[in-house]
Amino acid sequence: MRSRWIQALCLSVILVRGALTAEPDAKTVQKVKSQSSATTDWPRWRGPKADGIADGRNLAIQWSQTKNVRWSVKLPGWGTSSPVVHKSRVYVTSETEKDGKKSLLTLCFDRETGKELWRDDFGFGVDQKTYDKSNLAVNTPAVTDDAVYVAFGNSDIAGYTHDGTLLWVHRYMQSFGDPKMSWGYGLSPLVLDDAVLFPWDHHTGPCFLIGLNKQTGKVAWKKARPIGTAHATPLLVTHHDQTDILVPGKHKLTAFDAKTHAELWQYGEGEGPYNGEIIVSPVYGDGIVFLQLWRQSRVHAIRLTGNGAPPTAVWVSEKPGPVEPSLLYYRGLLYALMDNGVLVCLDGKTGKEHYRHRLGGDCNSSPVASDGHIYMSNNDGKTFVVRAGTTFELLAQNELGERITASPAISGDELIYRTDSHLYCIGQSR
Repeated sequence: MRSRWIQALCLSVILVRGALTAEPDAKTVQKVKSQSSATTDWPRWRGPKADGIADGRNLAIQWSQTKNVRWSVKLPGWGTSSPVVHKSRVYVTSETEKDGKKSLLTLCFDRETGKELWRDDFGFGVDQKTYDKSNLAVNTPAVTDDAVYVAFGNSDIAGYTHDGTLLWVHRYMQSFGDPKMSWGYGLSPLVLDDAVLFPWDHHTGPCFLIGLNKQTGKVAWKKARPIGTAHATPLLVTHHDQTDILVPGKHKLTAFDAKTHAELWQYGEGEGPYNGEIIVSPVYGDGIVFLQLWRQSRVHAIRLTGNGAPPTAVWVSEKPGPVEPSLLYYRGLLYALMDNGVLVCLDGKTGKEHYRHRLGGDCNSSPVASDGHIYMSNNDGKTFVVRAGTTFELLAQNELGERITASPAISGDELIYRTDSHLYCIGQSR
């Protein structure tokens, strides 16, 4: 809080001096403005724009379990869901097990101190098989000014107030039956103007694009979908005076109008391996959507057009992209963190490969970027900080001593990392 007060004071001094003497330097004013307005909010999967980017910050580049750690807390149980932040609060989910009984928890912590403010267990629904490296606490929450929405890998979703009052619970398997999915239900909720989007996609069908009433959790609207598994979180994109919901899965990307829910277009053949399973979420920047059609497929770049018209293809990569880490588009370059720890940098306009460099270790979390730095973590608990650009330059390698599969949140001038069983707030010394 003190750093933001100082930034605001500096801006006031600059403006007063400019009024009394001469025009202040525009770059200086803009720099201070961007620093003083750096939000603490990271309200959903991959941040405010779902792109993993937060510029105008002062993030740490080096840290350890003790160095540059503002606070850390041990979580009950463990999980792979990412933390989200709204103003002074951090939210995350976790799964515990005692005497063979599983519990799914929603936890809230103070943003400045790490003090636990509340926790809640809204009751365990249907158990669901998961991959060994994950559990049912896999879905990242979504938070708005009005509520907190949490989901779990057994397709249970719930709404809370910020003080932890349970508003509603919706258990999809009670409504649609148990499809006995092999790896759980991995996508995260997306809050729209009229509903909470939480699609129902799996290998047996029927499948639906579903919007839940934000006040009651009941189905507000539902669109039939082809059969196929999807774990990738849909992307909300505003372009050409329209807002589209881009939904991965079924070996294609399908666009829906965010207001009418009408289907606008499909990109992709609609045929391929893995039952259409997709984990990598699409990302948008400079008018282009970067996506994969199924796991281990090549990367596609498509340019969005207006009036609900289909996109135009820009390029397709020569080699496959990741299976789990989502893509990062930053300052004209596309970064693909491969599951085997290889970082690939592609030109955003042409798809030309600038470099392919091995960082090391298996990777599941998605990269984030801030002020010319790319942050990437592996399953050994190491985070690599690389300078953004067409040539590879490793700036730092940091260790937290425990597996990292969740993607971090960027909040103000801090990074909030979730290891399997800890939450770390990392920032430079004040």
